[in-house]
Amino acid sequence: MAIKLDMSKAYDRIEWAFLEGMIHTLGFPEKWISLIMRCVDSVTYSFLINGEVCGNIKPSRGLRQGDPLSPFLFLFCTEGLSNLIQQAQHRGTITGFRCSRDGPAVTHLFFADDNLLFTKANEVNCVAIRNLLQVYATASDQVINYNKSAMCVSPSYSASVAERLAYVMGIKLVDCHENYLGLPCFTGRNKRKLFANIVDRVWAKIKGWGEKLLSVGGKEVLLKAVIQDIPTYAMSIFRLPKGLISELQRLCARFWWGSTENHMKIHWCSWDRLCKSKDEGGLGFRDLETSNRALLAKQAWRILKNPESLAGKVLKGCYFHDCNFMDAKKKGNASLVWNSLLWGKGLLDVGVR
Repeated sequence: MAIKLDMSKAYDRIEWAFLEGMIHTLGFPEKWISLIMRCVDSVTYSFLINGEVCGNIKPSRGLRQGDPLSPFLFLFCTEGLSNLIQQAQHRGTITGFRCSRDGPAVTHLFFADDNLLFTKANEVNCVAIRNLLQVYATASDQVINYNKSAMCVSPSYSASVAERLAYVMGIKLVDCHENYLGLPCFTGRNKRKLFANIVDRVWAKIKGWGEKLLSVGGKEVLLKAVIQDIPTYAMSIFRLPKGLISELQRLCARFWWGSTENHMKIHWCSWDRLCKSKDEGGLGFRDLETSNRALLAKQAWRILKNPESLAGKVLKGCYFHDCNFMDAKKKGNASLVWNSLLWGKGLLDVGVR
């Protein structure tokens, strides 16, 4: 089963003493710790009341929202929960989830305050996880929002068993978690529907800009810096459908040539030509399909160079346990992520061998 935790006001509730203790435990030098804690405890807050600045409040806990240092400091705190889970796994108190017989047992995935826990679906593991969360909450002063947290259980378990486990955990039961870190957790056959939100986000941006008077240079900057960056995160993990890429490039072309919902203007040059470099007569716009493959090739290179990483171990156990990564082949029941990596690996095959 998979449990997605929601921390109530995660950054605001962190105890400074707990943060300092975790940094000490991780072995950082005293001088560095002192500098970090000065950054944390020197903050003050003021408020605007009727347009006037009031108060000079000094907090006693919490990390500043929006501070680029805060997510990294929060990772020190979640390291405490990670260690608790690892110790419980070594004692045999909880059992991690294996994607394959030869793969590693995965118990948790943490990124800042986005937390996923994996364990065997039984009451013993549920009680153990509940106790671990209580220990962590007491030490760090974090509060687990069980009303917003959710869990899903393998379809091989009956509905009555799943409901019983959800009752023990005190967490609502869902069929599947939709997203984690902004990307879909589960993929189906309809890939176009899976990534439809990317098209919606691009269209929302373009529709808002359509009401403004923009120069050619302004449109170029917006397309390169904003629109073509929207799908980058998804393209680094998944191979986007060709139809979706065509739709995105069609929206970019319509915006570039000034077309609106009610009025279509002539496209004096193909989008493929505009994607060429300026030395070749284009404008240097990004070809999304080429970028998609390049980003996936970069991920494939990471797997090749870091086989001991968690992703490398999981993928090896599932898809190429009897050979090396460069000799791995496509399988009929493979996931979208693996098929996407193999597509990107095709670029490595050309340059590495």
